[in-house]
Amino acid sequence: MRTILAPLLSLALAPALAQTGVGVSPPRVLLPLAPGSETTQSIQVDHPGRQGVLAVTVVLSDVLLKPDGSPLYLDPGSHPKSLTRWLSVTPLEFRLSPQGVQEVRYTVRVPPGTPEGSYWGIVFFESAPAESRGGEGIGIRIKTRVGHVVYVDVGRPARSGRIQGFRYLGGSGREGPQVRIVFQNTGNGVLRLKGRLEVRDERGQVVARGQVPETASLPGATHEVPAPLEKPLPPGRYAVLAVLDYGEANLVAGEGRLEVR
Repeated sequence: MRTILAPLLSLALAPALAQTGVGVSPPRVLLPLAPGSETTQSIQVDHPGRQGVLAVTVVLSDVLLKPDGSPLYLDPGSHPKSLTRWLSVTPLEFRLSPQGVQEVRYTVRVPPGTPEGSYWGIVFFESAPAESRGGEGIGIRIKTRVGHVVYVDVGRPARSGRIQGFRYLGGSGREGPQVRIVFQNTGNGVLRLKGRLEVRDERGQVVARGQVPETASLPGATHEVPAPLEKPLPPGRYAVLAVLDYGEANLVAGEGRLEVR
């Protein structure tokens, strides 16, 4: 049996749909809650395919960010900002026929005395073709996971951050050329970053621009944020200016230098 994790859909804005699994709507939610309070929410899980019954199981998970910005999935309760211990979900298992839809409900209960800040966790839906009866031989069942990410803001989280530096990737991989912005989340609230980047040569001429796609930044994390470029930079020395917006009154700006060999 193999398990394939779909992309962490709170950290990107792609549709919450695995190619061989279920769809999930909404892919994420941000809930403002006070200590000692609770709320009940619902998720729509659907089978977009036209054949085969899917067996679906709920799996709770935690996540942190690696330095390159990719998600690191962890067991529930693995870090102090985990809210998976506050979650109760029903149903935990179900089957979906083609074009079928299942409503899944969950309750978040914030313990009394919880400090202010953002807390988060993932409700994964792990799906695989339902086993047929009477089959013979040994096969491989491929499971996929698609997530609904729950963020809870307790009280009024402080949201702040700063740009620490830049790194250039020349585009030899599938992602193409990009400048990666090293960002530090210095507050205790989750941020949703977006922005722009400008690259100038030694004469001060603009040679490239990039748009920063909306990206989540978790409290306490220092991680890279990608800014894709249309084409690779030729060898040389460059000045870089980035401006990031996370929905507050002030923008985050940073300058740095790159050398491309």
